[in-house]
Amino acid sequence: MSWRRFTDGLFRFLAVKGWKDGTCKIVLILAIIMLTQMAFTSAFLGNLPERTLYYALCALFVGGPWVALFFWISSYQVALQQKLSRLSRKDGLTGMNNRRTFFDLAQRSEIRAAGGVVLMIDADNFKSINDTHGHAAGDECLKAIAYRITRNLRDVDVRGRLGGEEFAVYLNCVNLAQAKAIAARLLTPIPYSLRDYDSTLTVTLSIGGVVATAEDHIDDLLSHADLALFQAKQSGKA
Repeated sequence: MSWRRFTDGLFRFLAVKGWKDGTCKIVLILAIIMLTQMAFTSAFLGNLPERTLYYALCALFVGGPWVALFFWISSYQVALQQKLSRLSRKDGLTGMNNRRTFFDLAQRSEIRAAGGVVLMIDADNFKSINDTHGHAAGDECLKAIAYRITRNLRDVDVRGRLGGEEFAVYLNCVNLAQAKAIAARLLTPIPYSLRDYDSTLTVTLSIGGVVATAEDHIDDLLSHADLALFQAKQSGKA
């Protein structure tokens, strides 16, 4: 076991998971402090009279605040690490997997072994939305697209925002007919609202897909799906 794995495991153990867990851990550490103090005193000062209560109170009032502070710092550090890990895997605007996470998940052996269909998804005329209504409207549009995609997929499907208005989906263990049925639900106009206006706009998507096998690499699949997406754009979009 590496030192890094040991320290990570130690911090996860020390992180307080509720008041009962925190109380048990504080009592455990205080007991260790008390026993250590008793052993130290006995070793260097000889056999002293029984002072169990003294040692217990000493451990509680002297060591207690420091133990509580240590647990609080450990819990804060673990929570911060978890937050940073989550932010590094997710797209900040839509909450979907970011590009790196999508590639990592889509390339996993358990996903690849089942086969499926890879979809490349692009918002139609997205530049005009930003140019006409501003980037805030573009952000609302992207969030609406992400919601539509997520709502129509299963937990076993992998989805992500690759960048800009481009999204990708790995439909796990589906055939072409099933993929077309799912894509059809995504192709209906998607409404989104503008915060500063009492109006609702809509956006459509263009989609290109490719059947995936266990032997295909995700980079090659996305490349082929991107070509199909280009054909969809050339054929009239949506």
